[in-house]
Amino acid sequence: MKGKTQEALRDAAFEATFVVFGVVLALLANEWREHQVSVRRAEHALSSILEELEDNRASVSSSLEYHSGVIQAIDRAVMASAAPNLRTFSRGFMSAANVYRTAWDSASATGAFEDMSYATVLRLSRVYAQQDRYEHQVQGIAPIIYGELYRGGTSAILANHRNLGTLIRSLAYRERELLELYDATLATLGGRETGGPHGGGVP
Repeated sequence: MKGKTQEALRDAAFEATFVVFGVVLALLANEWREHQVSVRRAEHALSSILEELEDNRASVSSSLEYHSGVIQAIDRAVMASAAPNLRTFSRGFMSAANVYRTAWDSASATGAFEDMSYATVLRLSRVYAQQDRYEHQVQGIAPIIYGELYRGGTSAILANHRNLGTLIRSLAYRERELLELYDATLATLGGRETGGPHGGGVP
């Protein structure tokens, strides 16, 4: 009788251990699946952000090219003691780039940064902070130019082309800074290396 009791206890202990092992294994598998979903979400977010930065870079590059041409035309006018030709400003007296942050904001809202490394998030945040500074500068310059345009028309702006050149030059300087930051960031994060904070995240 005692032997049967001990055998029953051993069987019960084995079954209990097996059940516990099964539960733990199921929990680990579920955690692994959730982690993989999070990693894929972070990878997709990073890819979308890099695409957004590529588009923003193209826009800033186009604006810088235009503003550089405007600056050269104004400098030639200054040397000739004459006003620049209105045809110089084919895209307006200022043609600021359209830079977007939709992918960045979406990644932040969905928690995708949790599976990116701190270094990656920090690098990206610097780019978007620089974009914000650029947009703030544009918002500061635009009222000056268009206020003058409203008060005196195009002739007033052309006559005051030295000040216009100073404003555009400051904007072009910011655009060059942005392009350098875009290039450095895209070169660093363009490759999809792994090794995030959880051992399998994006860089």
